Amino acid sequence: MKNIIYILFLIVGISTYGQNTSEDRYKVEFNFVQEETKELLPGSIIEIFSGNERIDVGISDFSGNHYFYLKKRKIKHNKISIKVYGIKCKVHKQKLILKNNLKKTIFLKYGETEYVNRKNLGEFIKKLNFPEPAPFLCGTID
Repeated sequence: MKNIIYILFLIVGISTYGQNTSEDRYKVEFNFVQEETKELLPGSIIEIFSGNERIDVGISDFSGNHYFYLKKRKIKHNKISIKVYGIKCKVHKQKLILKNNLKKTIFLKYGETEYVNRKNLGEFIKKLNFPEPAPFLCGTID
């Protein structure tokens, strides 16, 4: 009976520690919408910078959303700047201040761009020098 109390205390302590690991990150959510038509823009590419350093990149999903978990230590003076490349849209640049988690809708305007077709996504990613993704090892044995 005494051992059960110690085991429960250990389990509660471990679960409490596991829940506090996200305190050193900001959750940033972007939703990409075309300004005139209000259509969602899947496949929009976003780069996030802080200072002169690119800290993250991503591509929006089929509903025009993308989530980032940005490490606080990489963000200088709580400021980030973003560049968004939407299909057939002008490059959108914006500066943001992070104090807490952020949820923002970005309205993109049609205009001249190099990114005009989803088929060009691979070439455009190479041009922007995306980092190599981490290997996905689900269900494999080394």
